Amino acid sequence: MNRYFKSPPFFITLGILIFVSAMYFAFKAKYEINFENPTDVNVINRWEMPELLIEVSGIAYIDKNHLACIQDEDGYIFIYNLTSKKIERKFKFGPAGDYEGITLVGNTAYVLRSDARIFEVSDITSENPTTIDHETPLNDEYDFEGICYDKKNNRLLLAFKEENPEKEKKYKSIFEFGLEDKRLKREPVYKIQYNNKMFKELQHFDTDKVFNPSEIGIHPKTGDIYILDGVNPKMLILDKNWKEKALYVFDPGIFTQPEGLTFSKEGKMFIANEGGWNPANILEVSLEDTSLEKK
Repeated sequence: MNRYFKSPPFFITLGILIFVSAMYFAFKAKYEINFENPTDVNVINRWEMPELLIEVSGIAYIDKNHLACIQDEDGYIFIYNLTSKKIERKFKFGPAGDYEGITLVGNTAYVLRSDARIFEVSDITSENPTTIDHETPLNDEYDFEGICYDKKNNRLLLAFKEENPEKEKKYKSIFEFGLEDKRLKREPVYKIQYNNKMFKELQHFDTDKVFNPSEIGIHPKTGDIYILDGVNPKMLILDKNWKEKALYVFDPGIFTQPEGLTFSKEGKMFIANEGGWNPANILEVSLEDTSLEKK
């Protein structure tokens, strides 16, 4: 055994271990947020997802017993029963693809693919929903992940995680898709500025990674706009006029990869986490009021 520790294979193995460790800590330093006071988040209910939804990437509230779910590989919508904790049914709406978000307008679902294609799925309560594929002018420029219905303005809001290829910008844009003309406007309705005062307490290696939207939602009672970050779990809250209100930094032990967000009509909030070593889950959560007005 002593002879092995002096042999070339030992030093090769040791070198590999040192290299892997160095890469791990470099990656961790680059992409992990350091914070002193993580925000308390109350988990009210928890549902572990079946294997079919281990990569759950979007959820939409139907009623007190049902959520519509998608996962980011197959073109299926899954109707999940919160009471029985089972998939009640599923149906195909499109080809295999990288699907990242779903929102409902009445019984019509709009599913967002990462290349900004929007799939309009007719009455999801019917036996055979039909699908209209909306191509947009931004399909080669961004990696989209978030979509929600803005009832007040009769539009969909879209958020992207990264630009492709990545550009040297100091913000992330929110775009709108009009439901009357079914067109995506190239000019953003809002820009999440990296130098926003909301982010000042985050110690981060790369400023261009300070916020990577994974989902967007609008609170049905207040009209506040909620934007999730799935890379470094956190949530930015803006009021209905796009003025910053609060930033919540989540415990990554609870929110492993928050990708989906939806609200009940009463304002209950549900967040979906993709799985990995552990099953994916959907959490019903409540947040403490840390708005700027309270400080």
